[in-house]
Amino acid sequence: MKNELIRKAISEIENPTFGTTEQLLEVLNVEKENGKLKVERVDFESLDETNVVYFRVRNEPFFLSVYFYKENNEIANVGTENGNQVYFTATSENLTFKQLSELTKLSGLKGWSVNDDRKIGKGKYSFSRLSFEPIESRAYDLDTKLKLLLTELEKNFDGIIKLTEMADTGIAIHHQQYISGNMAINFDIETINRLSKLNLGIEIDQYVYGNEFKI
Repeated sequence: MKNELIRKAISEIENPTFGTTEQLLEVLNVEKENGKLKVERVDFESLDETNVVYFRVRNEPFFLSVYFYKENNEIANVGTENGNQVYFTATSENLTFKQLSELTKLSGLKGWSVNDDRKIGKGKYSFSRLSFEPIESRAYDLDTKLKLLLTELEKNFDGIIKLTEMADTGIAIHHQQYISGNMAINFDIETINRLSKLNLGIEIDQYVYGNEFKI
């Protein structure tokens, strides 16, 4: 089914049948790789009535998306999906990256230690930082990506609580949307309760990109 959806989605981009497809293609350029439209992800996991094919947009952090009805694999709509980066972070002016890491059993951690040379620019870091981002692709619904991150953190509940007690911790969200896209961000009670149990807050940075539809 995945290949069928990709084929139909590519056909819609190359030969539009929806008015919104034509409008979007007037102001956005879909990336190509080896002469073919670049598919970032196919989403079968959404809880609504559609599957989604995500296409990369040239020089933009959001995605052009083709939606298909799950019941018959016919195209339901064409639009954009926000790019979402969601990760756990812990910082400390005293503990090193190694010491922060050893408080958890998380794998794939990234960061630096206080007094390490800066990766960008000159000078040294004045604090240590640890970050954990289990899904690096940004082609995910924000709610889905946040809940997947929380599930991974809950597997190491004791370690996360230790980090919250010994370092500055939280969830960082970078929300990158098309200028004519949906600006709303909502968290359900379940998500808020899960954050509370982990003793974590959220910091959200919102960015708007692209050119509006031509009228």
